[in-house]
Amino acid sequence: MPSPPANVFARLHKWAWRQDENFLTEALAVVLENFLVLAPAVGARLVTRLTGGVIDLPAGSAGRVAVATQVEAGAGRPDLEISTPEQLVWIEVTAESTLRVGQLEGYRVLLGESGVGQTRLVLLTRHPEEYRTEEARPDAEVRWFELADWLGDELPAAEAAGEVPGFLVRQFLDFLEGRGMTLAQVGKYMPEGLRALTNLMNMLVEAAAACRVPPKRAPAWDSLGLKLDGDRYWVGVNFEEPEKLGFGTRGRINRDSAVALGIGELTEEAWVPGQLRWWRGVELDSEPVHFYSRSKISQMRWLEGFLRECLDQARSIEVPDQPPPADDPAASGS
Repeated sequence: MPSPPANVFARLHKWAWRQDENFLTEALAVVLENFLVLAPAVGARLVTRLTGGVIDLPAGSAGRVAVATQVEAGAGRPDLEISTPEQLVWIEVTAESTLRVGQLEGYRVLLGESGVGQTRLVLLTRHPEEYRTEEARPDAEVRWFELADWLGDELPAAEAAGEVPGFLVRQFLDFLEGRGMTLAQVGKYMPEGLRALTNLMNMLVEAAAACRVPPKRAPAWDSLGLKLDGDRYWVGVNFEEPEKLGFGTRGRINRDSAVALGIGELTEEAWVPGQLRWWRGVELDSEPVHFYSRSKISQMRWLEGFLRECLDQARSIEVPDQPPPADDPAASGS
């Protein structure tokens, strides 16, 4: 199965040092501009939602919409401008920062002086803004997770319009998800899933004991698992790939020996001694495993066999003199 394409927004974002919100603004503008040309029905609907209905045009009139960024407007500079000859909408874009004192008041005055009949001031933000009683408020406040939800709704139409619009939606959504700016709905199977995950962790504790490696629970935001044998190894589930059970080293390993194993993969991790980690994952519902259809006893035996095999392989590629255990990475206990 081919690997997914690299995310163009994530690649470019790493160069936007101390320009995070400007980057978000420019990325959103590029997406909107391309939709208005390549998928006008999608672009028109997104503009309608983003402007609170002030600009509401049919797909055939999408070419009348102009998108601009960092517009010079007197003493102010709104992040994003969406306009037609009859309507003018300014959107202030924030991610983690808050508004400056008097910022919205200034924009409101400038909009009033623009001479355009219909105007609107919108705040696109990650978290709700707190206003003092006397402060001006936007006409509409859109959260980033709402925008992401709109993009998700438009994905089928964007893909039907062509490869480029579909690619842009997927890439921008993946970028926002990587930034933690999207939300997923909680389904009714959550209690059942949590119980199943707890059962798996209990089985892994027993499997570790059977393999004579002391386990220590290692919960994190993005994973749930166990550190084994004095923090030398980790086994568990990463939430980005919940269908897989993973095992990883946490000490210094020999690259040539790891490659010679012919199984698993090597990843570069700055927090691991030697900055190289051997990782092995298995899809639990794959054809060779069929973990979920096994009996409890068969599941337990399979986990013991998998863990024992991983431990043997990991020990065979470790260097003799191990440094102290690595500190946990900032975002994960794995």
